[in-house]
Amino acid sequence: MIMTKYIYQHLPKCITFSAVCFAFALAGCNNTMPLESALAGQASQPIANANTINHTNSQYANKRFLTIDNNNYPIAETSARLLTNADGTAPELVDDIYSGQASTPVAGYKLMVINRTSSLASEGRVRDGAIVDNRMVHRGSKALIGIPVSNGQAQLSQAVLLDLDIIYDNPSQPLAEGEVIKPRGQRLTKADTAVHNKQLKIHALTLPNFVSGENAGGGIDFEASAVIDGKVVRTGANSAFQIFDTTTPDKARGF
Repeated sequence: MIMTKYIYQHLPKCITFSAVCFAFALAGCNNTMPLESALAGQASQPIANANTINHTNSQYANKRFLTIDNNNYPIAETSARLLTNADGTAPELVDDIYSGQASTPVAGYKLMVINRTSSLASEGRVRDGAIVDNRMVHRGSKALIGIPVSNGQAQLSQAVLLDLDIIYDNPSQPLAEGEVIKPRGQRLTKADTAVHNKQLKIHALTLPNFVSGENAGGGIDFEASAVIDGKVVRTGANSAFQIFDTTTPDKARGF
């Protein structure tokens, strides 16, 4: 059940929890404007310094990692995808972030955080009758995160790792003769692959003001781990989002 009206009536301004800037209802916390203004589609309000060069109040590095059984797989970028309502004006408050897979349903929000290294072949693919770029992912992780909501409050400290998808290759293997782009990596997580002991810790989360059209910025500081096919996998980042997009439950890429 969507509780947008209730959320609008009860959401406070952006809140800082022990250096964690988390915009309640995930509408964007590069600013300190009231949430109603952010949802109205206004752009983030920058802070001017003494030199009149504007900046936001987010604090993120440019770091991310992926290890499989303590072997390092270099990662180049961090992106995210948020589940929103049909209008794209607010996060979708789902009845159960576990989709019926847990003993007790938990209402909340869903966010996919993506770490990856990829190559882009410009105008290298035909899709739906148009020529588009072809992104080839060599290695990376997709962490599907559920954020419980209780009494109108998003419980970031109780966020859970719902699923972890891993793709990898051999970073030290040179390109084949005559090739200019490395081939796609192989999936560690196949349809029948067991994923156990899923762990997640979010230290900070800031989303861009997606309602006003921002599709980059914000950021996350997180660590996730799991045992996949008997291998210990760790991934995480302290990074801004290079790409940020949204999806809705009725879309093929919806969660």
